[in-house]
Amino acid sequence: MRLTTAVLAGILCSAAPLSPAAAGVPLFQVGQDAAIERAFRTVLKRAPSSFEMRRYRMLMRDGWTEADIRRDLRERSDYRAVRVRSGVTAEAIVRRAYQDILGREPDPVGMRNYRSKIVDDGWSEWDVRDSLRRSDEYAGGAAQGFRTASADRIIRRAYQDILGREPDDRGLNNYRRLILEDGWDEHDVRQSLIRSPERRQKRLAVSEAAAQEMVRRAYRSVLGREPDQRGMNHYTSRILHDSYTEEDVVRALRDSDEYREKNP
Repeated sequence: MRLTTAVLAGILCSAAPLSPAAAGVPLFQVGQDAAIERAFRTVLKRAPSSFEMRRYRMLMRDGWTEADIRRDLRERSDYRAVRVRSGVTAEAIVRRAYQDILGREPDPVGMRNYRSKIVDDGWSEWDVRDSLRRSDEYAGGAAQGFRTASADRIIRRAYQDILGREPDDRGLNNYRRLILEDGWDEHDVRQSLIRSPERRQKRLAVSEAAAQEMVRRAYRSVLGREPDQRGMNHYTSRILHDSYTEEDVVRALRDSDEYREKNP
């Protein structure tokens, strides 16, 4: 039986895949998604997760470019393989990820498995957290309630570390929504709090003497010695002018050659 030209054309048209625009996806989002995909492929050699795609779509709506995304991916410590982050142990990363995502300590099997992924396969902190979010335990944990509890743990620790207090209801609800609906993670929450007016006020309230004492405590705890004059001047300035906290100084010292030499 011979098909007519009209019938054949109709079959071909019905079999052809829909374009993104025809499928109801706005053209601007198609362009944004392609830029996000390119940035991830270039910097991390992988595709973004749906969680990450939501996050960077939101940032692009706020004016970010593909170059901004690439810079952000390069600068984020949680995307780096742990072996290139001195002062950070695989066990500490696994433990914190379990506490944040699942609300418990890692069991021995989980600790061995994820430690091996980090040490042997070059996994990053993000890889561990992403794997836990895709686990049966997380998926079966009363769905939205489990995800909400995980978000709240992340928010509370960020508030304690950055502002030294528990989050108020407004802050908790706002950051919870951003995590659950817009793809935010701990990095975003912490950066937002660092840029907040409250944090700026706390920074302005720190005297030079208090900043110097913070530097001394950090040096003693990390390097086991008093700071030299150059180190004292550098970190005191970072505290007074760049919103550094004592935790930031500790983290920087743990990334130093001196610390690596003392802790091979």
